[in-house]
Amino acid sequence: MTLDIVTLHVVSVVVVSIVTAVFVLEVASRGRSPVDHIWTLAFGLAISTALCYFAAAWSPTLWWFVALGNASSVATTFVMWNGIRADDGRRPLLGVTAAAAVLTTGAALLPGPDGGEWAGGWALLLGTGAGAGLGSAAGLRGRLRRHRLGVLLSGVLAVVAGYYLVRAAVFVAAGPESPVFTRLLGTAPTTILVLTLVLVAGHAMVGIRADEARAREGERLGFDPTTGLRTAAGFEPRAREVLAAAEPAAEPVALVAVALEGTEHLRTAFDRDSFHEAVALVSDTAHLLAPPGSLAVRPRPDVIAFLLPGYAGTQAHAWAESLRRRVIATPLTVDGVRMRVRVSIGVAGDAECGYRLDALRAAAERRVGQALAEGGNRVVGWL
Repeated sequence: MTLDIVTLHVVSVVVVSIVTAVFVLEVASRGRSPVDHIWTLAFGLAISTALCYFAAAWSPTLWWFVALGNASSVATTFVMWNGIRADDGRRPLLGVTAAAAVLTTGAALLPGPDGGEWAGGWALLLGTGAGAGLGSAAGLRGRLRRHRLGVLLSGVLAVVAGYYLVRAAVFVAAGPESPVFTRLLGTAPTTILVLTLVLVAGHAMVGIRADEARAREGERLGFDPTTGLRTAAGFEPRAREVLAAAEPAAEPVALVAVALEGTEHLRTAFDRDSFHEAVALVSDTAHLLAPPGSLAVRPRPDVIAFLLPGYAGTQAHAWAESLRRRVIATPLTVDGVRMRVRVSIGVAGDAECGYRLDALRAAAERRVGQALAEGGNRVVGWL
């Protein structure tokens, strides 16, 4: 059974609309961020692309819808790229997107009504492939690579980029009427492939935004969603209270910073969950050893810090050494592979830094860097 082009475009509109609705409802239920707005625009442009091509296929007199569809297709992948940039905290380059869309529109309108369905096709194929390639590269370089669904989304964009650039090469070399292009790279096989990729990408995007919304909620409440530890926003006010209470009586206080080693290896060789399991191992072990009244914070993904009231520098050093030994003695099993988690630890106390949280934190993190420079898997303190 074969499907005519008009039917394929109808199916395309329906599928893309459903995926868009799922994404919009998901992000609306959790609060919108700039990334959500940008990716919602990308889905809207994808619907616009399908509608424009449906209109052009329905009636040859609507030839100018080809230009609008081409521009929407190019803008879709460029807007996806901008959403990934925004997720990394970088400025979206919407001007570049607009310029690419305008160029694509002009290339399709230039031949006039006689241009047919492939008017300006070279600009469509190159532009769509370029936008997808930029999005894939940005995803694999930025924060998304730490999320397994982010890697999946980057992979989908890479497939789109490769496929469209191959189409562009065949289009320029042999033309849209050549057997290779019509049978293997024409509208029908492309529509089926793109719909499959839209479903996969939509699933990935919903999962990414849901995870990030949960993380934002944890930040708002002052606790890290992965470990249950305080975030910096939840930790600092309480820590300053503890330090202020200890200072009049000159009670000892220490800050211990614990950095996980080999986190990039965990993220790339396994997955994001494996990294979280390693963090949880260190956190759980520290909780078992931590004295009453201690405070724990996760200031960065691979660092956990502990404020230990009543502990002088030497006592804190001994506590940190006990933590290091306990962590490396507890194997972590990932995908059937048993491995040891190594940590580098820096210790700072009130005897050298006073009761200033910033000074304690800076000294402890500086010693973490020293421990890593000396080969890792060690504790570095004042004495």
